[in-house]
Amino acid sequence: MIRFRNLIVLILTSILFNGLFGQQQYLDVEDIKDEWKDFTSFQRQELVNYTNFLYNEGFYERALLGYFQFLYKYPKDELEIATYFQIAKCYESMENWDLAKNYYNRIIEKSELDSTDSNAAKYQILFINLSNKNYDLIIEKTNKSKDPYEMIFRAYAHFEKLEWEDSRRSFKAAESIFDHNHYTKLIKSWYRAIKTAESAPLKTKTPALLSSLFPGGGFVYLDQKENAIGLITSTILLYSAVLSSSSNEKNGEIFLANNKQKNIPLDKGFNLLDSNPSASSNYFIPKSMSTTQKKSIVIATPVLVALGLQLASGWKSVKDIDEANKKLVLRFTERVTSKLTISRFMDYPKPEFIIK
Repeated sequence: MIRFRNLIVLILTSILFNGLFGQQQYLDVEDIKDEWKDFTSFQRQELVNYTNFLYNEGFYERALLGYFQFLYKYPKDELEIATYFQIAKCYESMENWDLAKNYYNRIIEKSELDSTDSNAAKYQILFINLSNKNYDLIIEKTNKSKDPYEMIFRAYAHFEKLEWEDSRRSFKAAESIFDHNHYTKLIKSWYRAIKTAESAPLKTKTPALLSSLFPGGGFVYLDQKENAIGLITSTILLYSAVLSSSSNEKNGEIFLANNKQKNIPLDKGFNLLDSNPSASSNYFIPKSMSTTQKKSIVIATPVLVALGLQLASGWKSVKDIDEANKKLVLRFTERVTSKLTISRFMDYPKPEFIIK
């Protein structure tokens, strides 16, 4: 019995000893890092994948939380620049241009001059300026540049400003620097667009004047539909007022006084019959009379106003020729840039938020 007890105690002691001293013993911090390295690596990979998924699906605000969380959990990580780039892209997609520029500039500050990361951030800032129609700023920033992508942005800016020759020159410079059939093919479409814009049929003053002979015709010629409708409506109303206006109108039966001496004219053949005038056959007096009188000022005022409006519309049509031509060409440039988008040239290397 004693031997059995001693055997049980020995077994329990052995189990307890193995439980206490059989576990991994951490000697320092490095041991902990080695032990948890696989686990933290898995967490990092999951955070990158999930955040990229949110961005690709268009959930930019939620993706931002993921990118900021990554920067907090993994400071000085090799993906830090790529994280900044993705944060800037989120703000750009949300049209928060200032914050987007802020993070692109942070990349430029932290990267080497003319590095892939720095150039990508620089191009994105040019894209933001192009989206916000800051054409003069683009032209200023790309002055004397030998970078083909910058030349492309410069060419777009000149085209939007209707500076055809400068745009063509910038596209030619970019084509020469690229020296690649792919970009030559893309740029050729722009040469055709610029040539079409240069030869676009513009409005001239003579047809505008001749069209103004008809009320609203000048505005119709310039495709100013609202002005044309307003002038035509006003003219119709003014002339309608002339046709329908009368300043003095009287009508009714003629009643004569019972006292013949008070009736004018007096005539021996004139009599009253039941209070109605009666005369001999050679002296005719009507039983009723109607008179209408229009004052010349009532007629002249609307006519003069209508003519004044017509003359003013003709003068404005001639004056608006340049502005109308500009709008005409701008509509053409909008159609061109919506078809030949700048994104076709934005194939430059960018920081990738990917664990390789």
